[in-house]
Order: sequence, then structure tokens, then C-alpha cells
Amino acid sequence: MLITLIRDYRDPVCTLGTIAVNALKLQTLERPWLHSDINVCGMKGISCVPVGTYKLVPHSSEAHPKVWALVNPKLGVYHWDNDIPMTCALARTMVLIHAANWPEELRGCIAVGKIRAKSNAHWMIQQSRDALNELRNALNTSYDLTLIISELASCAPSSAVSTEGVTTA
Repeated sequence: MLITLIRDYRDPVCTLGTIAVNALKLQTLERPWLHSDINVCGMKGISCVPVGTYKLVPHSSEAHPKVWALVNPKLGVYHWDNDIPMTCALARTMVLIHAANWPEELRGCIAVGKIRAKSNAHWMIQQSRDALNELRNALNTSYDLTLIISELASCAPSSAVSTEGVTTA
């Protein structure tokens, strides 16, 4: 099953977009892109991941039950720490799609919501748990999940990553 996420807004605090699977469209919230000179996957825990194609794999923990982790070894993104090859010095792990409302609640993950809103001049998303449940229902029967992340030209960071598997809308 193919899922698309198109990023359409970026500021120094967050990145916003829309995730779509079949007829379901939800809002997304991520941290901003923070380029790293030493790895293609951005700054671990404080940056969104680069545009590209990711495998979504089931992930469940006490903090984030029944969600998905992004995986693309070519972009330095793995599910677990022990998935990282010994030859790979820097990588990101546990980049999840989960519920959250504010960018500071994210550690490099993607939050889904139903509504974008501004509070105290900062962007947030609302009804995140409802959106996550809708996404769970839409993806529940599929085990082969592919997420393509792209971004509008107006949203592209000035220090864009050029790597295999990267797409822009």
C-alpha cells in the first residue's frame, strides 16, 4: 500500500504537510529540517527525515503502541539500534508516526492530526489521537507499506539533501 506525505510549509520550529492513503487525508507535523554535514539523515532527534521513500514497519512500545517506524538504510534510517550495520557511523532509529500536537513533543518523528492551528504564533495540529486511529484503520489490513515523502518547492530547505530515493513534488 502506498502512502504519500507532501510537506507544504516550513519555519524554524516545524514542518507541516499532508499524509494521504486512499481517500484518507490527514495533517502532519514534524520538526524542521536540520542539515548535518556528517550524515544524510539530518540531526537525530531534532530534525525531520529527508525526503525519500521509506518502508513502514509496525512498532509498539509503552509510549507509542501500535504505530509505525520509517526504514530506509540508504538514507540512514533504521527501525532499531541493532539494525544499524557496524560500518555505519551515524544513523537514525525509531523515527515513528504517532500522535502529538506540538513540534517539541517530537524527537524526529511524524505526528498526524486532523486540523492545523496556530496558538501563540506557533503551529500545532489538533485531534491527533483521532487521526492516528483513522490511520490505523486505513493501514490495518496491509503489511506491505511504503511511505513517499516529498515537499513542495516552496517548502524545500536551503541546504537540500541530494541522495538516491529522494523525490520532490
